[in-house]
Amino acid sequence: MNHLDFDVEPAEYSRPADAWPQSTPSPKPPKEIPPLRNQSSSPGAAQALVSLVMLGVLLLATRFLVPTLVEEIRYAWHRGELRAEYESSGEGLRNVSMNSLAQAYQMVTQRVGPSVVHIDVERDLTEQERELAVAIRRGSGMELPGDQGSGVIVDDQGFVLTNYHVIEGGSDIHVGLSDGRRVSAEVVGMDALTDIAILKIEANGLLPVRWGDSDKSEVGTPVWAVGSPFGLDRTVTFGILSGKHRATKAGTRYQDFMQSDVAVNPGNSGGPLINSAGELIGINTAIVGETYRGVSFSIPSNVAKQVYERLRSSGYVNRGWLGVALDEVPESRRHGDDPLIRGALVRGLANGSSPARNAGILPDDIIIAFNSQPVRDMGALMRMVGDTTGGSTVSMEIYRGDTTRLLDVEIGMRPDDLKR
Repeated sequence: MNHLDFDVEPAEYSRPADAWPQSTPSPKPPKEIPPLRNQSSSPGAAQALVSLVMLGVLLLATRFLVPTLVEEIRYAWHRGELRAEYESSGEGLRNVSMNSLAQAYQMVTQRVGPSVVHIDVERDLTEQERELAVAIRRGSGMELPGDQGSGVIVDDQGFVLTNYHVIEGGSDIHVGLSDGRRVSAEVVGMDALTDIAILKIEANGLLPVRWGDSDKSEVGTPVWAVGSPFGLDRTVTFGILSGKHRATKAGTRYQDFMQSDVAVNPGNSGGPLINSAGELIGINTAIVGETYRGVSFSIPSNVAKQVYERLRSSGYVNRGWLGVALDEVPESRRHGDDPLIRGALVRGLANGSSPARNAGILPDDIIIAFNSQPVRDMGALMRMVGDTTGGSTVSMEIYRGDTTRLLDVEIGMRPDDLKR
């Protein structure tokens, strides 16, 4: 390849003299315009305005969106609980044998069935006396006088617990046992105020019921009634315990009924109310009206047991006496924070010497505690006094005016004219 070399003179050296650049004066800078004062368009004011707008939007969002969000979360949580219960119950039902549940019910019946007896009563009542008894009891809730009822064996020595009104006026009483035997019965003792009576039969191989604790029986628990409604021996009905501390027209102030929805009819009186452990927790006693209407009442086992032990030992109940006329406490005079604990108002004192007068209790006092136990109402105080043996000394807390006092009271024996 051939290489050609050129000698080139730089252009700067070959440019004519008049072609050289001439110096020009520098342009003057523009005159600065001073900023206007007190204009809202300053950066600080604009930023504050934007912040206020954002705060307003946030407050509006909080006002309208947060409650909705909280509600949605709550519903979602509840739906989650429902789904968990739904799934767990389905799994539980697959693992539960209904046959096992039925067998449990049958075992309760088998446990108590041999202890339940049928009672036949012959009464020496004139037609006028019978009509008077019917007139007194009609509509009161207590079973009308009849010729039969129920009972329950509570001791293998032959002691049978029943209602006073079942055997009232009976001249000849017979008891039918679960094994078919029929034996005569003698009255050991009766207490009209609690409607409890004790019979004694002579028979061997008896299977007594086991006592339960009625105070520990909660509302809603399953219960069974066994008896002879309309003469049908050892009929079993089932339900739940519906309430406690009930008063009825058939009852007295010394009765504190338990309520259930177990079907109880004429002939069930005196029969047992049983819990799921096969224990005696009540004696079926009363219904609303002449036939079952969905509500039945029983004497708590703790009351029945206390009366039973007294009747068995002495043939009567040594019931305490205070010697006061009582009334319910009006709302305007109620003390304390619990509206269910009202106490009992003393309206007056018995004439002459009485336990209340001797202890310094005065009319218009409010008795609020008995041996450190709160007094729920007038009936509760009457039962507390009645359950106390005459001659015992107890402490009573009373309100008198605006002050509280504690008194020691020696409970007296209930006079004979007040024992019925």
